[in-house]
Amino acid sequence: MAVGCLFVAFALCAALMPAQNDTFWHLRAGADIWRTGAVPRVDHYSHTFPGAPWPDHEWLAQVLMFGAYRLAGMPGLQLAAAALLLGAVVLTWRLMVGPPATRAVVMTIGLVLSSSVWALRPHVLSLFLLAVLLTMVVRERYRLIPLLFVLWANAHGGVVLGGLALATAFAVAALRWRRSRDPADARRARVLAVVVALSGLACAASPLGFSIYRFVVESTGRSIAIGITEWFPLLPTDRFGVLFWAIMLVWLGLLVHRRRELAGGRCSSWADWVTVATALMMLPLAIRSARNTGPFVLLAVVAANRLLGADFRFRAVVERLRRPRLPAKPPAPDRPRLNLALLAIVSIAAVAAIGVVFRFGDALLGWRPISDGALAATRACDGPLYNRYGDGGTLIWFLPDRPVFVDGRQDPYPLPFLLEAVALEARRKPYLHLFDQWRIRCAFLPADSETAADLTRDGWAVRFKDDKWQVLAAPAVPAAPQRR
Repeated sequence: MAVGCLFVAFALCAALMPAQNDTFWHLRAGADIWRTGAVPRVDHYSHTFPGAPWPDHEWLAQVLMFGAYRLAGMPGLQLAAAALLLGAVVLTWRLMVGPPATRAVVMTIGLVLSSSVWALRPHVLSLFLLAVLLTMVVRERYRLIPLLFVLWANAHGGVVLGGLALATAFAVAALRWRRSRDPADARRARVLAVVVALSGLACAASPLGFSIYRFVVESTGRSIAIGITEWFPLLPTDRFGVLFWAIMLVWLGLLVHRRRELAGGRCSSWADWVTVATALMMLPLAIRSARNTGPFVLLAVVAANRLLGADFRFRAVVERLRRPRLPAKPPAPDRPRLNLALLAIVSIAAVAAIGVVFRFGDALLGWRPISDGALAATRACDGPLYNRYGDGGTLIWFLPDRPVFVDGRQDPYPLPFLLEAVALEARRKPYLHLFDQWRIRCAFLPADSETAADLTRDGWAVRFKDDKWQVLAAPAVPAAPQRR
């Protein structure tokens, strides 16, 4: 019952993860691929750089997202993403050892942190595929790994993390063979060498070809340059950061404490070594970028459980720490029917909660972050549009006939342009130069935007305003006097 309730809780969290700005431009791209049958190669969504090269490396995830949306709307997309995350949790659980209570405690600690970064984006597919890859490597089912990388390379840039995990597995096999000269490790090293090579070649079966590795590195550098927060280190300045650093330090302490068992004791199996090594490989990436905390926690949960060992019991630790020592209580009798009834009640309550939240999903989950009035005013506003970097993706989906100024795809836009746009949003530069350069005649901005206040002072007319958004139109340009 306890384990069942745990999975119900994770399913509930996964089903209620919020939509983001990126959710909507992915949907628009997926809809266009469904309609045209072709992967976009150039930008069609902006008026600033139309026709600029756009390496859409996530086209497969976008097709799947739009397919789920077409089937059942936003609830269908939400449930499809939740199914992927729950699949990753199930695979993680199956890789763990020991009694269910121990596994449940470790998984709860780790996934409470991981669930904080879940969002309705293609990265949920990467989390699922990472769990699939780890399962294949631990179970030594190598044949389908190159095919997995074909799928991954066309779905999300997280394929690079998968490549690093696979290369780490090969290094572990080679190190184990060098230490022990065990024929099983020699065979693993030979097979993994071939699998790593084939998987690297498999990534070329995508619109980007072999340039996908360079593209991911360059795209990451651009994200850091323009100040996207998820690419910066996660500092212990809030509850999420404190929890991450606490978990990381405890994990490292456990690794140091169990180093001898890992070297040649009870934690020295192939599964133990490869799970710990892949988590250790992911740790610097998680420290460097908050975006990588999800993949790290997924691997660290299994690694921590393996380091504790199959014989570890949290209850025994608690009993040793109790003061004064009390006589052990006899085990309570199991009540299967009562447990099943309680699990059924919890499951029904979770389904009901999901239904209620879905009923108000536009407000609670961000399914429709812009009101109809704001959309209508933006549609009716003449001239090139200005919008912030973080709002363009939403406009791309809800106003498909209105080209945006900039959006979260970032790849079609030159870096100097992005830096200037971000500087304007941060009020490090005045708006006038950028607006004159792109002949901006309409602005879609948050209701509390300081840039909107500047525009209003300079004579721009407020066409619409609510508690979230406002739409402004430039003052009419006086006609030139006619010569007689």
